[in-house]
Amino acid sequence: MKKKENQKYGTIAILGEVNVGKSTLLNLLINKEISIVTHKANTTREKVRGITSDGNTQIVLIDTPGLSSPTIKTDRSFLTQVWGAIIEADFFLLVIDCRKPISRTLLNLFNELKASVKKLPDAILVINKIDMFSKEKLLLKSKEVNDYFSFKKTFMISALKGYGVSDLKSWMYATIPESSWGYPKSARHDMTIEKFLNEKTREVILLRIHQEVPYNLEVDTYEIKKLRDGKLKVWQSINVYNARYRAMLIGKSGHTIKSISINARLNMEKALNQKIHLFLEVKLKKKKSTSIELVGESH
Repeated sequence: MKKKENQKYGTIAILGEVNVGKSTLLNLLINKEISIVTHKANTTREKVRGITSDGNTQIVLIDTPGLSSPTIKTDRSFLTQVWGAIIEADFFLLVIDCRKPISRTLLNLFNELKASVKKLPDAILVINKIDMFSKEKLLLKSKEVNDYFSFKKTFMISALKGYGVSDLKSWMYATIPESSWGYPKSARHDMTIEKFLNEKTREVILLRIHQEVPYNLEVDTYEIKKLRDGKLKVWQSINVYNARYRAMLIGKSGHTIKSISINARLNMEKALNQKIHLFLEVKLKKKKSTSIELVGESH
């Protein structure tokens, strides 16, 4: 009987400042859109785990909230998630935008890493958006960042266009240690269906009115019902804490919330490959009372 090939399994954390392309890279590496990608800064609010399996190797990638000054020093909720991801990982990727100067936030991060009393995993530098920079400037940027902190390896990529990503992925698969898999081969993320649907709707909202509505709005899937024909009925509430945001989400004659509902439903159907009836509520959260607008959208 042929011996079963040894399995390889590991975890990789993805760190970086806001809007450097972390979520785009995660989605590209697992070939599935699970992490929100919008024009609004810091749309990843908590650790998002993506899972990719190929041959005998399975990799879990953790997308962390974007670091923004003064995150490193004062925002304990974000900091706890970032450090938790680092400690959990076999190694971590620090993604930077090649066009941006080294910020105080990054310098603080480098100092925190150097001062850590815990044994840290290897750090890998990923210089993103290389299609917007000359080769000479990229080499100077790589040297500059590596002078501040000792990275085991440096990759230059364009997550948006896919340049260099295959080299990064090949290295990841070759480097992951031998271990039993943590998830089934078909798994692409560790989110519950409710959380996954929450993120689909939140992404549509942030894309639709990203310059106004705060990224910390909440979407809650409070009921899912499977029909006999295989379709899903999904009820969600969009929770905001300001009457102006509620009015903005609903829009004149309900046009905005209807557009959000249609596009969120289409994204859900594409991701789950099944028909969905989606019903959205916009809730103004108050201490004693809640105002509700209900919109049903189906086909």
